[in-house]
Amino acid sequence: MASMASQFFRGTTTPRLTYAVLVMVLLSASLALASCGSTNAAQQQAMQNQARLEQLVLQARKSGIPSSSLQSIFQQQQQLAATRPPLSLFSTQSEDEYYQGLAARYVQLRLQLQSIIATTTQREQNQAQHDLQTLQNLLAQQRTQGLPVQNFSLQFQQSQDAFLHARTFADFARVSVQNAGIRQALNMLPEVSDQLKQLQTTITQMQSTHIDVGWLQSQDQSAQQLFKSASTISDLQHVQELVNNQYQQAIVHSTLAMPIVTANKLQELAKKISFLKTYGIDTTAYQQRFNAAQAQVSKVVTLRDYATFSKLIDADITAMQNDTVQAQAHYLVNQFHQEVQNWGQAHLYHDSYDGNSYPLDAGYMQQGIGPDLDFALSQALTPADFQAVVDMANDDLFNLHAFESDYADKTAFNQVHKSDQQLLQRYGLLDRQVIVVSLARQAMRIYQNGKLIRGLQVTTGRPELPSLPGVWSVQGRLSPTTFTSSEPPGSPYWYPPTPIHYAILYHQGGYFVHDSWWRVDYGPGTQFPHVDSGGDQQFSYNGSHGCINVPLDEAGWIYNNTGWNTAIIIY
Repeated sequence: MASMASQFFRGTTTPRLTYAVLVMVLLSASLALASCGSTNAAQQQAMQNQARLEQLVLQARKSGIPSSSLQSIFQQQQQLAATRPPLSLFSTQSEDEYYQGLAARYVQLRLQLQSIIATTTQREQNQAQHDLQTLQNLLAQQRTQGLPVQNFSLQFQQSQDAFLHARTFADFARVSVQNAGIRQALNMLPEVSDQLKQLQTTITQMQSTHIDVGWLQSQDQSAQQLFKSASTISDLQHVQELVNNQYQQAIVHSTLAMPIVTANKLQELAKKISFLKTYGIDTTAYQQRFNAAQAQVSKVVTLRDYATFSKLIDADITAMQNDTVQAQAHYLVNQFHQEVQNWGQAHLYHDSYDGNSYPLDAGYMQQGIGPDLDFALSQALTPADFQAVVDMANDDLFNLHAFESDYADKTAFNQVHKSDQQLLQRYGLLDRQVIVVSLARQAMRIYQNGKLIRGLQVTTGRPELPSLPGVWSVQGRLSPTTFTSSEPPGSPYWYPPTPIHYAILYHQGGYFVHDSWWRVDYGPGTQFPHVDSGGDQQFSYNGSHGCINVPLDEAGWIYNNTGWNTAIIIY
């Protein structure tokens, strides 16, 4: 056998090397069979951790996490999938160690993915919240400008509700997309509104030239309604398309009317210049501007040309306005004083009691309301101040003319007077209770919603202390009270403390409507020195100190049947 063995080994070219290889092959096969035939605990844990990671990846995708945020996870998954357990006899790592490491890597990846999901979702939540705040501010701004934001406000509320219920990245992303759409539409509102206004301005300009714009107005109304009901960008774009088409049609029609339009504008400027001349203002500079504008007329062909031309004319008119209102204020104040003086001198009341003659319109003179206009004019600095003087002077002139008209009116004192109705209408008092006092006729008439409910005769202020013409409100109601003179004893205007049953304050400074139990006679002439038929001659021989005196029984009726909201007109 030894020789046979020797012969065998002698017949093999590399006996020791072949043996070693055989042993290694058999050992590897044995290990492989052991591996294929069973799965150890470490391998099972790795597989479970891998499944959990894949499940979380799927959840991340479903929640809307962008693929770009998951890219690093995908790459690490691929790297792990490419690894293999150790099979070599010369490997220093055991199979258990390999799978334990693999399981740990999957846990780390899962924790990393959870962090990515939380961070990305939080970032999207913060962005959605910021968008909501921006949108809320924009809504408030557009609402302040009077733009129709009702539909967008409703959408904003829906977006807020969606934000409160959002949980995933996709939920917050949808809120941001919705906010972006609302914001874009809101930003578009002012532009569309300006286009509509431009169209309306064009329609107005066309109307001034007597062009039929009924068809255009109808289309404009439709566009306005669509604008107010718009809730998306598409709606607003549709409105823009309609407005652009309407504007193009308006241009075609208005171009034919340019000569008439420019002529009207020039005529407006000419009227302003003529108006200035009425008040004695040097209009040389304004006339030069008019001549320059007139030279430009032939170049006005399109609406754009007209807009430029009109802007120049309007600038000239605005420049005139300050001079005009200031000159008008001075003119009207002087006119008021002159009319008061002229009428008073032409209608003197001759008093047979003392042989003197008195102006009937003393209440409008310097001892009455005359200084009020002068003071307002002296304090005026701005165009608004001078306009206030103009308004005040026009009211005083209207009241003066009503006084003059009532002086010539022979209608009974307890009947409706035309001048009363004119005053009620001018001052918007036809739906109020109003006490009307006629200084010319020494009468009081009380109206309720334009209907006369009572008429009586009164005594008003003496010439040197007249009752004050104007439209007044009730400032005080006293019943009873005691009047005390503001003048010292010895003054011709002093009076002892006087009990008063009914008093209604109509102007600061002690101007009342009150009973005068010391009088018997009332009516025309009693405001001047006279003999009272049965009253206290010491106090009834002349008019009041500016108050409106009425009989005691009438004073009681007036006090009990009027209130704080009753208006008082004295003219």
